[in-house]
Amino acid sequence: MIARLIHYFGVVGIASIVCWAGALLALAACARSRRRTLFYACAFALSLVGLLLAEANSSRISNIQIAPPEGKRKAEEAKAEPVADTSDAPAYRQAGKHKREEGKKREVSDLTQPAQEQEAAGRTMPEADVIAADRYDRVNLFFARWVPWLALLAACFDYLSRFNRTSGYLFPLPIAGRAMDSAFRKTHSVHLRTRGIEAAKHLLEDAVRKGETFLYLGPSDPWPAPVLYRLPLRKWNLWPLRKLPCGADDASRGGGFVFDSLWFGRYCFACTDIEAARTLLGQLIGYLRMRRIPRAAAPRTVLIAWAFDSPLPDQAVAELADLCRETNFKLLLVSPDSPADDSLFEERLDLTS
Repeated sequence: MIARLIHYFGVVGIASIVCWAGALLALAACARSRRRTLFYACAFALSLVGLLLAEANSSRISNIQIAPPEGKRKAEEAKAEPVADTSDAPAYRQAGKHKREEGKKREVSDLTQPAQEQEAAGRTMPEADVIAADRYDRVNLFFARWVPWLALLAACFDYLSRFNRTSGYLFPLPIAGRAMDSAFRKTHSVHLRTRGIEAAKHLLEDAVRKGETFLYLGPSDPWPAPVLYRLPLRKWNLWPLRKLPCGADDASRGGGFVFDSLWFGRYCFACTDIEAARTLLGQLIGYLRMRRIPRAAAPRTVLIAWAFDSPLPDQAVAELADLCRETNFKLLLVSPDSPADDSLFEERLDLTS
């Protein structure tokens, strides 16, 4: 069978099989690998090459002509043989001298026509082989056309399954929402064990790029610019999200504007006054309690990042973690030291090393 397949397909067709089969093998073998994203991308590219080769091979298979049966071919050859001349002189001499018509020339196309017809005719095979070649070609095209879609689907699923992770996600896009949260699990309370605020800054920037927003409570504002972008590109920054400072005045007004803006994703906020931050956090607990009564949840996750050196009481952490889980908020405690009860958090990330 392999020898017949090589005879039908040639180098191009066999290469197409190798490409889509290799892509299919990579998808199956690397499903549990941590580097599966790279393998999925390579499998998708390889499957596209296989598709192009399969289409080219299919055109060659379509040009195969059915060869006449052996008996009929011999009869046609015998019929085409000229009848032997009985005269001693050649036939062209017996016909006498011919005079070429004036101005008449032999066309070059007349000389090349047999070669062109032979090239256009392509390969010839017996009818049974042509039928078998067409059948193999259909099978090859089926796999060559579907494997790229399978590789693309695997790559998309891999991207989406990582999207809601606190770390280890891929290039974030602003597609966060309830559909994503329903399909893929996320944690709602995280202890980020790290020194400094660079790691938290990176996570909050990526949260904005995912389509979410945040309230940062820390000793200094990591963002000097008043705007963050959901689609930051090299030359163009698209879809701006304003960052507003909040402090004692917002706390004295109950934080209603801050919390409603966070709930609907209108702004992100940074508070560098620890007393105002404590007041806002207490008011946020009351705000989320009211939201929990009708079982309301924010359309997109809101991150609450506490980065002050002063730790939060375990009771406040426990209640806030529970409320965040029910209202689609996420508590991010940034501290190099573990709290007294680290089991209060659903996830712990150690970035101190």
